[in-house]
Amino acid sequence: MKEKPAIFLLKVLALSLILFILWYWKGERYYLSIFSGFLNHFLSIFGLGIQILWYPSEIFHNLIPFISLMLLSRDIHLKRRITKSAIGLLILIADHILLSIGVYLLHHNAQTSPSATDYNYKFTFLLYTFSEILPFLLWVILAKRNLLKLFMSKKTLAINN
Repeated sequence: MKEKPAIFLLKVLALSLILFILWYWKGERYYLSIFSGFLNHFLSIFGLGIQILWYPSEIFHNLIPFISLMLLSRDIHLKRRITKSAIGLLILIADHILLSIGVYLLHHNAQTSPSATDYNYKFTFLLYTFSEILPFLLWVILAKRNLLKLFMSKKTLAINN
């Protein structure tokens, strides 16, 4: 069944708003405590003893749009949707880990040259931008077969195939 893009967008915004409220109410605190414990353990496995690691937690909410988009992609069977959502969430969590480590490595040494500092900030901006875009890229990649079904009628799809 075809769905109008405006209706789909309103549904995504409404569900995202509810999930954001839940995220800022309790979810962020729980995620950060689990994330920091896991990351410290992960780094200790590789022999990296980082005492103070700054978590770019303002980017961690990018889980919400991905969850909203996957929940509302109703043409994906439930079992496949859960599997694809789990894969996407693992990729986003890995992105959070890499972003945290990357930001730390780029900015932990304050005694760098001005040109290196400028480069570090530009690279950090690129890392943040990629992290913000990643949920939408994952949705397109993981739900690619179903995206056309979401917005096009079966008749139009049959003509195009």
